[in-house]
Amino acid sequence: MRFAFFLIRRLLAIVVLALAVTAAAFTLFRVAGLRPATIAQINAQLGPGDPATQYLRYLQMLLHGDLGQTMVIGLPVNTALHQGLPATLSLIIGGMILWLTAGIAIGVYSALHPGSLSDRTVTIGALTALVLPTFLTALFLLFVFSYLARYHYFWLQPGYVPLTQNPGKWLGRMILPWIAVAATQVGVTARMTRASVLDVLGEEYIRGAHARGIDGRRVLWLYVLRPALSPVIATLSIGIGTLLGSAAIVDYVFALGGIGQELLTAVGEGDIMLVLGTTIITVILISVLNLIVDICQTLLDPRVRAV
Repeated sequence: MRFAFFLIRRLLAIVVLALAVTAAAFTLFRVAGLRPATIAQINAQLGPGDPATQYLRYLQMLLHGDLGQTMVIGLPVNTALHQGLPATLSLIIGGMILWLTAGIAIGVYSALHPGSLSDRTVTIGALTALVLPTFLTALFLLFVFSYLARYHYFWLQPGYVPLTQNPGKWLGRMILPWIAVAATQVGVTARMTRASVLDVLGEEYIRGAHARGIDGRRVLWLYVLRPALSPVIATLSIGIGTLLGSAAIVDYVFALGGIGQELLTAVGEGDIMLVLGTTIITVILISVLNLIVDICQTLLDPRVRAV
């Protein structure tokens, strides 16, 4: 029952946050000033009147599941988002899996070999990927595409192929974008994991387990990782927002045609209806991912309760 109340409260908070963010985006667009043609299109969809009245009409449209009509590509916003969502989910989910797998593995390995050459090497590599701007990493990986194409190696290419259409081509199109997205957070997670694992390894019960002759791998899996990963999971909420921002840039650079590319194009063209639609989807994605992180933290550490 307590978890049900927690879940309902968080879902209501997602709705409120989405409305607040769309209101802020709508206000910023109107305050910044729009081209006469854009204003005419807004008036055609939301009716004439002041911005507050038009926003209320927009909320009425939302209640009926209508996000309006795009002003650039000539499609309903619902259709445009539906077309871009598979590429975005492929990029985010794959990037997150690679980010967490690589970050945690590097952190654990470094903690088990503190001060060694391999520890310093992997740490420097992860931190280098962290400090490089996302667009620079993406452009470097895009160069890898073009370099391999010179040798008639076309499995790795820009663009997006749906998973249901061709799983092999889908994987080839997503590998380097995943690397570009994951690189933004691997260093942070690796450093956090390393510090957390070293703290747990210094606990008395870990030394006692080794003294009883328990195998080192068994100690690692049963007694070290679970408490060590709890603080790491707690910091993922911050990384998720950064990762989604990086995903928009990677989406644009690799021409995946996802929601990130649509958002950047819409902002440049002043397409306020598409901006509002992509903003709603982005807020929902971030909020749902953060909710999943909180649930995972509760499962990893029983001392953490959903409140």
